[in-house]
Amino acid sequence: MSRWKILAATTALAAMVVAATASLPVCARELQPLATAAPEQVGMSGERLGRITTMLKKEIADGKLPGVVVMVARKGKIIYSNAIGLQDKGANTPMQLDSIFRIYSMTKPLASVAAMMLVEDGVIQLTDPVSKFLPAFKDMQVSVATTGTDGKTTYANVPAAKPIIVQDLLRHSAGLAYAEITKNEPVKAAYVEAKFSQPGIHEYDSRAMTPAEQVARIAKAPLIHQPGTMWEYSMAVDILGRVVEAASGKRLAVVLDERLFKPLKMVDSSFWLPPEKMSRLAQPLPVDPASGPKISVLDVSAEPRNDSGGAGALSTATDYLRTDASERRRARRRARIEPLHHQTDDVGPSWHAHRSAVPAG
Repeated sequence: MSRWKILAATTALAAMVVAATASLPVCARELQPLATAAPEQVGMSGERLGRITTMLKKEIADGKLPGVVVMVARKGKIIYSNAIGLQDKGANTPMQLDSIFRIYSMTKPLASVAAMMLVEDGVIQLTDPVSKFLPAFKDMQVSVATTGTDGKTTYANVPAAKPIIVQDLLRHSAGLAYAEITKNEPVKAAYVEAKFSQPGIHEYDSRAMTPAEQVARIAKAPLIHQPGTMWEYSMAVDILGRVVEAASGKRLAVVLDERLFKPLKMVDSSFWLPPEKMSRLAQPLPVDPASGPKISVLDVSAEPRNDSGGAGALSTATDYLRTDASERRRARRRARIEPLHHQTDDVGPSWHAHRSAVPAG
């Protein structure tokens, strides 16, 4: 497992676990503090939920992570919440329920929600070419591997058979890559040559570039596969954030603040922290317990030059739970509308574009 994956999974988040099995029965713009209930009131076992605490305390005692915040909700009510261990082991700061985490790839659902809101607004279609919003992605090349009779693999660039569309960014089928993950060496080298990636230095982090620089640099490199044909975890949601910005005319942080964070009262979600909140920031262990090297994290004390839709946000367990609850409500509304689609085959391609599901990312 690569270093950044371990970082996101076990240390940077300090194992912030958010589980919700039903949405909150209130209007998103009139949210009150999240209600609580005894587990047995909603069909859960308090004794079994308590095993979560036992297991996580052992993980902390074994040095696998410094601390955790856990929340479980069912039927609109929090039935289990706990802050265990340390928020900052070096400073001996206890973990708190409102500790703030670098949420890394858990940013991706937030950026994807922003994009889908623009789809619902009619500003974006899932079938729109990305080049409609970001012209640098027009006429892309694809790096194609061929294995010879000697067993050696060579690569050659060929024109993309079709354009990257917005849906490809949502489902990681655009042909983009993470430099530290992809096995396509020419693409990895092209990312470095374009100064998009610096080997060994937060290869997934391009927040020091302006949005225009980020797009121009990654678009210079060939794709790792033909658009829409294969899934590979990638920078796609970062580029989706640039599409959101181009379509809305606002930076991603502002879109999320206006459309998600403020309406849902996500008061501690952002892309950088003001000085007065830095004392609540959870810190990882100094050394990665799984692979050994020193852990280096994103600096979130200053405003980034671009808002990373793939890995750049900060949040709390409570804030993230609000997002989950809101999206479950939206999903139920879409499910109620879905039967209408079967009676409206003549409504045209624009309507049907709205039917497309957002794959997990």
